Formats: sequence, C-alpha cells, structure tokens
Amino acid sequence: MVHVPYRGMAPALTDLMGGRVQAIFSTMPPAVPHVKAGRLRALALTSAAVSDALPGLPTIGQFLPGYEASIMEGLSAPKGVPAEVINVLNKEVTTAVMDARIKTRLADLGTAPAPMTPADYGEYMAKETAKWAKVIKAADLKPQKS
Repeated sequence: MVHVPYRGMAPALTDLMGGRVQAIFSTMPPAVPHVKAGRLRALALTSAAVSDALPGLPTIGQFLPGYEASIMEGLSAPKGVPAEVINVLNKEVTTAVMDARIKTRLADLGTAPAPMTPADYGEYMAKETAKWAKVIKAADLKPQKS
C-alpha cells in the first residue's frame, strides 16, 4: 500500500469512488451513506464492535485478534479557559448530543454520542496518546516530509 495524504475525508472518498485510489480507511459518518447507496463496498470495521449501521460487516479484530483502532471526536479548549466555562460548554454539548433526534441521526451514520466529563475526556486522551505512542515506537514510524 502507498500512503496518499488527503486534506480531509471528502476528497479521499471522491478519489475512491472515482477509481483514483483503491482503498481508504474512513470514519463511519462520511462513508456509511455511500456504502448504503452501493457506491462503496465496506471491507471491515476497525472498531472492536460491529455496527448496527452496517449489519454483517466484520471487524478487523475478527481476522486479526486484538486489533482495534477507533476514533473519538471531542471538543477541546485552550489552556487557561476557566473551569466554569468548560463545565457550561460540556453540559450544553452533552444535552445536545443526547437529544433523541441527534442520537438517531448519529446511529444512522454508524456512530453514537459518548459524553464524558472534562476530566474523563482528559484521561481518555492520555490513554490514547500512550497507546498510539507504543504503536509508533514499535513500528519505528518517522514523520514524512511533504
């Protein structure tokens, strides 16, 4: 495989559907509508769990035990933002993503809200950073020059 850097999923999906690349790793929300419409063929999920949005699609972990690479989207703020502001933002965003209509739409796209406290989000990010640092070190990965 040859790594082709893209400036976002939209141009990567466009090139995949146009036959300019043969495969990509995509997040669920931008890819699911194309898979459901028959414009793309999903091969496997990188998450540990199967998805109700694409029933029957296996996980890579079913073929390669222990494999899991999930994505979490979250909000971050610059250091020094007052805790009161962070807590209000956290409360309002949590309320929004837990709305039944939003949850249904996210489920249709193969994702689900996972609200966390600011402290829990910080712990999650620290664990993910440590996890991927080990992968980078074990694979002896180096930054590529553009």
